[in-house]
Amino acid sequence: MGNSNVKKRITKKVQEFVYALLELFTYDNASKLPSIPEVLLGFTGKDYTIVAASKAAMRGATILKSSDDKTRKLNDQTLMAFSGEAGDTVQFAEYIQANVQLYSMRNGNDLGPSAVANFVRGELARSLRSRKPYNVNLLLGGMDPITKEPHLYWLDYLASLAPLPYAAHGYAQYYCLSIFDKHHHPDISFDQGLKILRMCTDELKRRLPIDFKGMLVKVIDKDGIREIDYDDSKQVLSANLPSFTIYGIALPVVIASLPSTKNSLPISLMAKRPAEESLEDVASADSPASKKTRITGVPPTNGTSVAVNGHARVEDDTNGTDILAAAESEEEELEEAGSPEEDPEDAGDESAFTTAPRQEAPLDGYTDLYLDTIDRSVLDFDFEKLCSVTLSNINVYACLVCGKYYQGRGPKSHAYFHALEVGHHVYVNMQTKRVYVLPEGYEVKSKSLDDIKFVVDPRLSKEDVAQLDKQAKDAWDLGGRKYRPGFVGMNNIKENDYFNVVIQALSHIPPLRNYFMLEDYSGKPELVQRYSVLVRKIWNTRAFKTHVSPHELLQQVSRQSNKRFDLLHQSDPADFLSWFLNQTHLALGGSKTKPGSSMIQRVFQGKLKVESQRITARADVGDRLRFEDADINQQIIPYMMLTLDLPAAPLFQDELDKNIIPQVPLTSILSKYDGLRSQEAMNQRKRYRLLHPLPPYLLFHIKRFSKNKFVQERNPTIVTFPTRSLDMSPYVEPNPKIHPPGEPIWYDLVANVTHEAVRIRDDSVEGEAERKIWRCQVRDRAREEWMEIQDLFVERAAAETLFTKESYLMVWEKRKESKGKGKGA
Repeated sequence: MGNSNVKKRITKKVQEFVYALLELFTYDNASKLPSIPEVLLGFTGKDYTIVAASKAAMRGATILKSSDDKTRKLNDQTLMAFSGEAGDTVQFAEYIQANVQLYSMRNGNDLGPSAVANFVRGELARSLRSRKPYNVNLLLGGMDPITKEPHLYWLDYLASLAPLPYAAHGYAQYYCLSIFDKHHHPDISFDQGLKILRMCTDELKRRLPIDFKGMLVKVIDKDGIREIDYDDSKQVLSANLPSFTIYGIALPVVIASLPSTKNSLPISLMAKRPAEESLEDVASADSPASKKTRITGVPPTNGTSVAVNGHARVEDDTNGTDILAAAESEEEELEEAGSPEEDPEDAGDESAFTTAPRQEAPLDGYTDLYLDTIDRSVLDFDFEKLCSVTLSNINVYACLVCGKYYQGRGPKSHAYFHALEVGHHVYVNMQTKRVYVLPEGYEVKSKSLDDIKFVVDPRLSKEDVAQLDKQAKDAWDLGGRKYRPGFVGMNNIKENDYFNVVIQALSHIPPLRNYFMLEDYSGKPELVQRYSVLVRKIWNTRAFKTHVSPHELLQQVSRQSNKRFDLLHQSDPADFLSWFLNQTHLALGGSKTKPGSSMIQRVFQGKLKVESQRITARADVGDRLRFEDADINQQIIPYMMLTLDLPAAPLFQDELDKNIIPQVPLTSILSKYDGLRSQEAMNQRKRYRLLHPLPPYLLFHIKRFSKNKFVQERNPTIVTFPTRSLDMSPYVEPNPKIHPPGEPIWYDLVANVTHEAVRIRDDSVEGEAERKIWRCQVRDRAREEWMEIQDLFVERAAAETLFTKESYLMVWEKRKESKGKGKGA
């Protein structure tokens, strides 16, 4: 009797406890419990996208529905999966679905996955800033109807948007992302994708702390959206191939090459490890190594069967113990597992942490190994040579598969790790231009890489440089687009168009161009080295693309000028030209006091005589500029650029002339240097006169901008000029020892930098602002044509209309031989 009473009391207590639990998890109290996010998985393959969602809708520890579909078809090529608060998810999904379908009905075509993703992100962002934001996490997958490429987008309740090759939401991310990291690659086939998905579901069954009800899987490909019969107990195999199982994954193999051991069944007959197997039984098992274990002096085993916990595992020489990862990293199906005569016990004598010796040359018969993986279309050597991980410029290598920069190639270098992790094996040293294969470490001496080495550091022979201005040659890039060497566009990264026009003008001055193309600047400062490389890339006859990027030189200019000139803020081309010429002169070893000590001064520097006189009270107010006999100071100063002043625009114009832009000939503003006209500067009267010999090239700066305490003003006066035969003799003081008096000194136009003011809307000042646009007009000597370059745009220009724009900087070349007075073009 006593025992029966005890049993009754215990049974009653158990019943009360069970009733308390049931009352806790009723629908009335379910809203008070924290939500458990549903499982969402998605990844892209070669030509498809898979989106999977858990079948069960949950709240707390209660399952609301065991066959829920948490996906919505937005159009024929786009699918959205959602998780989060029950009411928010359904309402938001139906709202997005209705709007996307409404767009298709109104416009007659469907939005692509990218457009839909950005629309959804905008709606989430708008909701996030409202009083009742949606608590929704989304996966959006689809197939682009134009490019036929799969897309997958990850969105969360904070309106974050990220295009990813694979993604997960909810508790699935803690268990499945590592599996995707290891086994996923962009060209994965459909069967392999399902195998990875089965690995994820097996992991969720074993480790997810809820009653996992399975997955609802949908596939988006070129044929649209379809739901597949996904049963976790089934194995999907490639056609006509037997299979074996590794950690619950079915893989196609060739059974004839896989031996069976005495202690295990043949591999093709092995059963899948049940999902409910206890974790204690497999706790001592080694995890599959993500990378190849390198053993000193022992050749790698190939396809050897090893028993682990009663299940077969295959050793592979490419990616450790994971055949699927090996097949994916090599982007091909595994065809052969290896030789059966290899003894697996021989490999256990060596340490797994010792490093294998580096190869000095490829194996026999494998001379061109990995060269087919090089992608020339992604190579861009215009950027600064910095490691993408350490930001160091020492011993930098460029990956010829993806184009990224990494430091070093030793066993502990970032390039070595990149080769192991991603499978990119070919690298070029950015200084020596030697090509290596990693992780093996041997040098590639194939002549098929000569074009890449040339693009890294293009160098023309002296004979080729001498023919640049004599022979008209066209070249073609990798895409088959024709371009003219020397007349290529230059990237405007942000606001560096002022920099581009100056570099374009200087690169068409033959003595300066030839000097920087032929000389070796390995021991010179970085500014000279990078400018030399940029000039050689502008005149590259074997370029991979029809434009260049000044990023490398811009970074050096920004550092050396203390960010006075950078790519984020637009500066004045005349200021930059003056700074750049002086810094280049010093970098070439030029002296601050000795004239003609560098190529810069030998090309541009001349002498100017300046006469000055103080303005005194004795001078007549009506004739302030008249020089008197007292105290005239004379000074000879060097110059590299002459400033030309424009006449002031009239303040008041009549009704007929109000829209007329004033014009002035170039010879009129050059009269500043005739030695006769005086100008006031502060409390001084000054006269200017050029002296013999004139430099080979003259730089004119037409001063258009004036700044006072209140506003910066622009003078829009047009300067008319001839493109050939500008006579500079009236502005030079005669010197019979150097030049015969009365003989003309002819100069021809080489480059002309123009300015254009454009009115744009500026919300910061609640009105319109003026934006400056800079262009460079340069002469093609080989074809006797003029080309106009604005950033990436290169087009022909008529010589007769060059003066119609606001000239700002001009480069004039002295004619070597006098051929009589010519006519201006």
